[in-house]
Amino acid sequence: MILILVLFLLLLIVLIGGDRGVVSLLTIIGNLLVFFLMIWSMAAGFNPYLVTILGGILINCLTLTYQNGKNIKTYSAFLSVIVVMILLLAIVVLFSSKLHLEGLNEIELKGELSIFYSFIVGVDMHKVSICLILIGLLGAVMDTAVSVTSGLYEIAIAKKRTQKELFHSGMCIGKDILSTTVNTLFFAYIGEALMLLIYLREYHYSLLNILNSKAFLQDFSCIAFSMIGCLLIIPISSFISSKLYISKEVWKCSKDENPSC
Repeated sequence: MILILVLFLLLLIVLIGGDRGVVSLLTIIGNLLVFFLMIWSMAAGFNPYLVTILGGILINCLTLTYQNGKNIKTYSAFLSVIVVMILLLAIVVLFSSKLHLEGLNEIELKGELSIFYSFIVGVDMHKVSICLILIGLLGAVMDTAVSVTSGLYEIAIAKKRTQKELFHSGMCIGKDILSTTVNTLFFAYIGEALMLLIYLREYHYSLLNILNSKAFLQDFSCIAFSMIGCLLIIPISSFISSKLYISKEVWKCSKDENPSC
């Protein structure tokens, strides 16, 4: 059944997405290879933070370049995502030491599979847990960055504007898409935590016990950090793209004469 499901998915991608669908599929395969390379690197003893930043750059490059081509919009989004990743790494490291996010939570420890876990893995799981948060929010941050930089580009080529005007327009675009982005993240994590909520309800956990449980803290932290990333990407992508568009004078560009604009 899994093979049939995969074939059905591939068929829909080709029929509905066409050439762009095939490119999206190749991008996913490339990102999976990068992700497995990151896992191997961490298991081999390389610094998880460095591996995550380098892996994020590769995933960012593959996704944006193959989906949107090599142009100033892609370059703006690429730079914006890298800046946000570095800022978020600092923020998550700062807060995670107090939150104790690493390790198995109380529900995972009670599961049947926990008896097969080895707790001697030779990897700093505190750092790995931070890296998982960064990887998990990468897609949403890239999506927001592309939305802001692409929308701002269309405004920039329509008429010559100052950097301040472009930055303000980028912030307006970001505010318009912020609500849907935040809700997408919220329901994605809530969907994953559905079994947790049912478990807590069945065993009559009090509200205080829920708020103090490690399982709740891990899920809530992922949501909070992801939302922070989506908030940070809006002003950063607006600033970077407005500065680049002004420096390149994109309103003078003709797509027929200069496809890189």
